[in-house]
Amino acid sequence: MMTEPVTYTLTQGLSKTTMTLTDDRFISQGPMQNVDIPLSALRHFCVAPVKMDALNAMAAKYDSQLVISWSDSGKVSSKKLYVKQSEPSFQQLLAALQQKRPDASLLHLPPGEAQKQMGVTSTNKLAWIIGIGIVVLILIVVAILGLTGTFSS
Repeated sequence: MMTEPVTYTLTQGLSKTTMTLTDDRFISQGPMQNVDIPLSALRHFCVAPVKMDALNAMAAKYDSQLVISWSDSGKVSSKKLYVKQSEPSFQQLLAALQQKRPDASLLHLPPGEAQKQMGVTSTNKLAWIIGIGIVVLILIVVAILGLTGTFSS
């Protein structure tokens, strides 16, 4: 017996992301958010809050990410999909996903620990890594310019 697909839609300005859970597939369609995987390939999923300053939080249509990982031809793939965690339609999708694949749910873990178990870098950790990389790059450029005498008159 086929059940009715569960759908969640997040609209942000002109872009729209639609997530659909069918009896055997998880599908997400939207800008940079396209995924179509069999539920049997789903490895893990969790929800991680997105940290924003107060101004962005008021303007944003999302407050979290649904993080999913799946097996794809022997390798693990993952995707972070923006969601509004408090929306009833997202809660329905999440409950249906948890019902269909309780073994894949990492909702019982803190988000950072769940992402670590999935092998996915958390957004906050990635921001720190990029930030430190930029600072190091600037210091190297300044050191090279200093050694070549560019700063001397």
